[in-house]
Amino acid sequence: QQHAHRQVAPIITPAYPAMNSTLAVSRQTLQILHEEFCRGHQIVDSLWKQHQQDPTAELNWAELFQPADFFIAYPNYLSLCIVGPTQADAQAWAGFVESRFRKLVSDMLGRSLPISKIQLWPKKIEACVADKGALLTKAQRENCITYFVGFQVDTLRMRGKQLNVELQLNNFREWELSKFAPLVSGMDLVAKAFRVKELPRICFESMGMVKEEAMKRRRELRNADPRRQERKRLKRLNELKAKAAEIQRRKEEKMAKQEEEDERKRNLDDDQVDDEHVRKRKRIGSADDDLGEDSAIVK
Repeated sequence: QQHAHRQVAPIITPAYPAMNSTLAVSRQTLQILHEEFCRGHQIVDSLWKQHQQDPTAELNWAELFQPADFFIAYPNYLSLCIVGPTQADAQAWAGFVESRFRKLVSDMLGRSLPISKIQLWPKKIEACVADKGALLTKAQRENCITYFVGFQVDTLRMRGKQLNVELQLNNFREWELSKFAPLVSGMDLVAKAFRVKELPRICFESMGMVKEEAMKRRRELRNADPRRQERKRLKRLNELKAKAAEIQRRKEEKMAKQEEEDERKRNLDDDQVDDEHVRKRKRIGSADDDLGEDSAIVK
């Protein structure tokens, strides 16, 4: 009952005492499980429809059992390098840190940051990808294992342009990692952020892939994504609407300028006509005056 609010995917054991066998499943993990279940169902459903159309045709199950595309599935990654001064210290330290990763990923990063999806890759890479600025010794770099975390930023909740995880990592070191005993000097957890195109080649080699081929597959998957296609279609539609509105605005401005020019010309013509009438009246008036004077002289 104490952790009932954390049980998002309860699977109760059939034997006594009944308990939840998926207590460690978080909302972030449940999201990934649900997406993979849906993807597997879609693949099997398409194969079943093919079998109904042609029962004698051989079904291709390779797509269902393809290796996971973790290193091309996210736009952002975070490497977590577990380092130690010696091999024995590094093994003991790594086991403790691995047991606490769930709290870092699900609780500290997944809940407190504007992240829509986050996943920890459970397979370790026996290499150090930390920067030279991390100031690690040669022994620490040799006794190092690395885990990767992929995540997607929620742009609607994002404030600013950069996502800062230093506070969460410092809290993780202070609240969780400080409980390890004995804590030897040189034991540390070093983090580094990557864009998907900046990932080291060793990430893809550990999965039997080549980075160039993986990037090509990522482009194909992104272009085939119906949500991305819909976003591109809406973006293109908005661009066309904006272009049409700009053309209409320029056309209206041109028509307004033309109307102003025509009105100015009409006013100018009217002024010229009025001036001509005034001049004619003056000429007629002066002619009448001359006639009047001549008449007076004759009398």
